Amino acid sequence: MKGLLIAMTLAVAATRTAADTTAQKLRIQPLGPHVVRVEQAGPKGFEDRPTFTIVSREPAGTVPPVEEVDGKLVVRVEGYRVIAPGVGSYTNVRIEDARGKVVHRLCERDLRTQYLPSPSALPEVWVLADAPRVVPPAWGALPPPDDQRDAHSGWDLGNPAPDLYVFFPKASGYDAFRSAFLRLTGPVPMLPLYAFGLWYSRYYPYSEASALCTMDRFRAANIPLDVFVVDTDWRVGASHGYGINTNLFPDMRRFFESAHARNVRVMLNDHPEPVGPHAFAPEELKYRRDGLESLLNLGADIWWFDRNWGTHLQTPTEGLNKEVWGMRLYHDITQANRPGKRPLIMSNVDGINHGRMDSPSHPAAHRYPVWWTGDTVAKWDYLRWGVENGVNAGVVSLLPYVNEDLGGHHEQPDVELYIRFMQFGAFSPIARIHCTTQVHRYPWAYGSEAERVVGDYFRLRQRLLPTLYTAAFRAYRDGQPILRRCDLEWPSHEEAADPTQYLFGDDLLVAPIIEKGDEKRVASRSVWIPEGEWTDVWSGETCTGPATIEVSCPLRRMPMFARGGGIVLTVADSLNTAESDWSRITADVFVPSADGVSRRVLYEDDGESVDYLAGKFRLTELSLERKGRGLKLSLAPSAEHNWVVRFHLPAGERVDGVTLNGSALAQEKVRVLQPGARDLDVIFTGAGSAPPPKGGALVEVETGTMSAGARVDFTVHFSPR
Repeated sequence: MKGLLIAMTLAVAATRTAADTTAQKLRIQPLGPHVVRVEQAGPKGFEDRPTFTIVSREPAGTVPPVEEVDGKLVVRVEGYRVIAPGVGSYTNVRIEDARGKVVHRLCERDLRTQYLPSPSALPEVWVLADAPRVVPPAWGALPPPDDQRDAHSGWDLGNPAPDLYVFFPKASGYDAFRSAFLRLTGPVPMLPLYAFGLWYSRYYPYSEASALCTMDRFRAANIPLDVFVVDTDWRVGASHGYGINTNLFPDMRRFFESAHARNVRVMLNDHPEPVGPHAFAPEELKYRRDGLESLLNLGADIWWFDRNWGTHLQTPTEGLNKEVWGMRLYHDITQANRPGKRPLIMSNVDGINHGRMDSPSHPAAHRYPVWWTGDTVAKWDYLRWGVENGVNAGVVSLLPYVNEDLGGHHEQPDVELYIRFMQFGAFSPIARIHCTTQVHRYPWAYGSEAERVVGDYFRLRQRLLPTLYTAAFRAYRDGQPILRRCDLEWPSHEEAADPTQYLFGDDLLVAPIIEKGDEKRVASRSVWIPEGEWTDVWSGETCTGPATIEVSCPLRRMPMFARGGGIVLTVADSLNTAESDWSRITADVFVPSADGVSRRVLYEDDGESVDYLAGKFRLTELSLERKGRGLKLSLAPSAEHNWVVRFHLPAGERVDGVTLNGSALAQEKVRVLQPGARDLDVIFTGAGSAPPPKGGALVEVETGTMSAGARVDFTVHFSPR
């Protein structure tokens, strides 16, 4: 890699003392067309090893040369120059624009962690600091091998120096900036499929019997459940340590096996207390590894690293908070224990405290999902902050899996607030219900209406798994968040930066209700409609953006709009992801009224292994083109599938015929449904449900089983009524 780096080293004079006889040096390394590294030599010289923050410095794209001009080092990027004069500090490096105006001087402030820039407000210069610069050993956050033991278990803090990565977001554009950032700091990993099901959690002394009974109660209510959380009472003393409280769990292995037989995974909470003199001490790492593995070996699936505000992990060094250190620690132990599986942990967001975003997250935090926002309260303000945190974190910290205590940790919400929390949860990256011990969050405990509404929303989420999982692949591939703030696509519109609404996947616009409604619990809110056509999934009415509209929703409804030209992918209802049947995929196609082309993909893999890192996954590409009075949908399945395609026509148009691969389909194979009554439990079911009352007709066709690689071309012809 060193041979690929274009670099020059400038040796400069330094004030020398008896303790400092090494001349200071400065290194300039262009790493891409819009990324330049500025590094000051440390006690051990320049640093080429991966660090805690920077996992790769491999150049990408066109790399500009380093020139020497009048004794200065100069790197020219599009519209700018990085200039390093012949003096020995990074603080003498300046960035000029094409006219010679100084737009930035590197300074001490650049060593601090910063929020990432927004696509609607791209700066000319943005700086990432590798600070503190910590070099991990080959074995990571595990106990060191016996022949490699030292006081810091191989973690090297001995080469500190200013090490800055200068980006030019305005010149590169947002997507290229984000891609370059992730090349340096590493991708967001794929989660196991089960993580996208419903999680139930409560700070409560569950026993083996009561925990299993609660799982069975979810099944009896026909509400999906994938993860059950056993909070800290599973252990002796209910605080810390790894001794099992056998009064509650007389046979922990049996409990895990019983949960797994129900297709439910189990997460355990850990309040870690330090045992060594510092975070890197061998005895500290061994204690943590042995403790966590003792439960993983019995069958625990997920560790919840609860940072705690009393007894907690030690901070390894100033600037590396216990939150992100704990993420790495629990991740490495889990990964080593199950090397073929995707490690999954839950930790507190670095920078969000009790629901309030206070500071930027560490730039490596995105590598260790998932993250929760701390102990919140069952109040409307916290619901709003939860939506804003989930949406903003995907932009300013590249954390796509930020999630709330759904319902709030403290206090008891009324039925209206509870349902509105759960509606947002159904369209969150991670849907995790939680509360403290003196209150409850069981859907059935809020009455039959709440049980039905909440159940319908989580059943809808389960149907949307292909859409959600494909969005997760996008987060892994290029950092696109699960909840997409609209300025990621429409940065020129000020309204698009509103963090209380978002795209869920490519084609669903969601605007959670975040304020109390009237005496009938009907709530209103404004929604910014982006450019193009958007269909209200409840009424079928089409809105054309950009525009801001007022939407009124009874308790059962939350504002949702489908993009014209969009494709929403679903599977049949299931009670957990293990039973989800992806052999029959439904594609709801929202036919645009104007000519155009759109392309989408369906992502599939085995749902749990790390094989996707080696490219072992399947992508089915879908292409939709409207031309005049015809619409063509083309797809080439990557696996054996039966496809159900539902064409949602614009109001006022009728179907004249449907062809499959050029042959007209018989009338009995084409189901045409006219607008009628509709409710939540039939949205995107692929079961012949009527389109909404003010929409157009719905045309439903089915391919039958298609083998992988087969070509499928649907053409729909229609005309005005």
